[in-house]
Amino acid sequence: MKIFTIAAGGAVVLALSAATVTATARGPGGHFSKMDANEDGIVTASEMNARHEALVAAADANGDGGVSEEEMRAYRKAKRDEMRAENNPDTNGDGVIDRAEFQASAEKRFDRLDKNDDGVLSEDEQPRRRGRHHRGGRYHGERSE
Repeated sequence: MKIFTIAAGGAVVLALSAATVTATARGPGGHFSKMDANEDGIVTASEMNARHEALVAAADANGDGGVSEEEMRAYRKAKRDEMRAENNPDTNGDGVIDRAEFQASAEKRFDRLDKNDDGVLSEDEQPRRRGRHHRGGRYHGERSE
């Protein structure tokens, strides 16, 4: 059985990070922001190692100090299921989304996006558009004039 140890993970991180990584965060809660523990805009190798050590500790179901492929699959599945449950607007679990659940979900999303709590979504607070609904700076279906 293959075991990914903390030491091996640390070596890979050190090799990839080569001292310091600088980048622009994609907003609060992004991967970069989560690794930048002291919020100085720079992710050091030690910050990356701490983040990876926390991941190994969380995914290490049998407590042997490493993460097997099966443990990592189970950990990722649990995290996906947790995220789906958090984002599922069907709060009463009846299999349908009623008007109140839909409205509550929309308000939750708006509140999450409204970073400065002014009740308005400015352009910089709106999520970056990616994927098939965004083409060439315009949204699919929108016509230029």
